[in-house]
Amino acid sequence: MTTKVYIKGELPKNPVIIEGFPSKGFVSTIATRYMIDELGMEEIGYVRSDRIQSIAVVHNSKPMYPIRVYRKDNLVLIFSEISVPYQFIREFADTFDEWFKEINPSTVVLLAGITGRETEKEHEIFGLTTHPEIKERMNELKVETIKEGMLAGISSDILLNCLENDIPVISFMAETKYSPDPLGAASLLRILSSFLEIEIDIEKLVGKGHEIETEFEKLTSELKKGKLDHKEMNDYSPMYQ
Repeated sequence: MTTKVYIKGELPKNPVIIEGFPSKGFVSTIATRYMIDELGMEEIGYVRSDRIQSIAVVHNSKPMYPIRVYRKDNLVLIFSEISVPYQFIREFADTFDEWFKEINPSTVVLLAGITGRETEKEHEIFGLTTHPEIKERMNELKVETIKEGMLAGISSDILLNCLENDIPVISFMAETKYSPDPLGAASLLRILSSFLEIEIDIEKLVGKGHEIETEFEKLTSELKKGKLDHKEMNDYSPMYQ
């Protein structure tokens, strides 16, 4: 065994796949975790690999694989609590590529965080697709298209594989400057819920996001005044619960 997707539940026909591997600001991880809880998604599978040995996560006293597959209606979500080691990204992406060929998804949606830039919009969302109908939908949602740049990580490999196999795919990227960044994740969920035409109540996430940003601004201010050292700043890393 190297890397394989195991499905123990029933898959919908031609599902919409949502990918949520960790990215900058943990926006994709926070957004997909919140989505699982809010929509009551059912765990139907997991990814097993010798490349990520000796890692198990525990939730509600239940040991679980760190990369899991969830389902709600026609949505299938790949949720990961770990980053794939760089040298194995291609292997994981190719595993998903083979799986996609079996299940024939109608659309693949990739989620990620990117470095923030100075704009009038806070936590602006950018998109990337070559599919005409998805591009039209993206324009309707007023999502800015990335014109030039470079993408890295497992999402970029999955994106290229989908393009090569004519699978409709779009990447939504939220600008972020905090880590973790629940408000960036909330912006991502707003666009995602509109794109998928589903309802996701993000108010709890927004409230937690404002709380964390206020705390970060306070810590940054104290750091500038010399009241904290960099180690204390780095040690502060609250995750959304």
